[in-house]
Order: sequence, then structure tokens, then C-alpha cells
Amino acid sequence: WEELERRVCGSPDVDVASLRRHTRYRGGLEGSEPHIQMFWEVLEGFSQADRRLFLRFAWGRERLPLESDYTEHSEMKLFPSDRGNGDQVLPEAETCFFIVKLPQYRTKALMEENLMAAITACREINY
Repeated sequence: WEELERRVCGSPDVDVASLRRHTRYRGGLEGSEPHIQMFWEVLEGFSQADRRLFLRFAWGRERLPLESDYTEHSEMKLFPSDRGNGDQVLPEAETCFFIVKLPQYRTKALMEENLMAAITACREINY
């Protein structure tokens, strides 16, 4: 039954490397930018529970599809924040489209602090 669950629902373990391979950079962002590298380092450092919270924040789901089941809809899109890049600006998400709008934080610690604030404070999808 575990194999059936994995095929239908995806793996309960969030594979950051897989998510990274299936992320598209939009709005002029590039994967090589320092704050984008910080983002991936922070996500790698998260526990599995926090990674699931991030997915729920960003996509409204807690599991990624199997590697073979990704589609354009299931690829994360990273955009620059349209609310500015101040260290007090939290990331935003559009769950229907798996879009994350990420401010440019000065430090990895600020990135982690603000991501944690966003993913733990936002537990419902509001329309």
C-alpha cells in the first residue's frame, strides 16, 4: 500500500534537489543570484516538516509529484517580490500557480527568519 500511496500522492519526503530541478525563474530572476542560492540553502536546512509547510504555503499541497510526473503546472515559479526587497518584507505565494515571490534578503539568517514567518503564519488558502 505504501507504493500505491507514493504513486498517487507523491513522496512524503520533500526532495529539495528535485524541487530545484523543477523550478523556473521568472521576472528577470536567475538561479545563480546570491539570494536565490541562499533560498535553496535555507530550504535544504529545513526539517521535512518545515519543507512540507513551505510546500503548503507555496502550492497548497504537502507533497511533490514523483520525478516522472512533473508537469508545467507542478513546477515552482520563482519571481522577485513586487513589494520591494526590504528585510521586513515577507515572501508571498500564489498557490494556484505554484508561484513564490521572493524578496532579496541581505543575509541567509534573514532569509530563514522571514521564510519561517511566512510558512508558519500562513496555514490557510484565502481567496
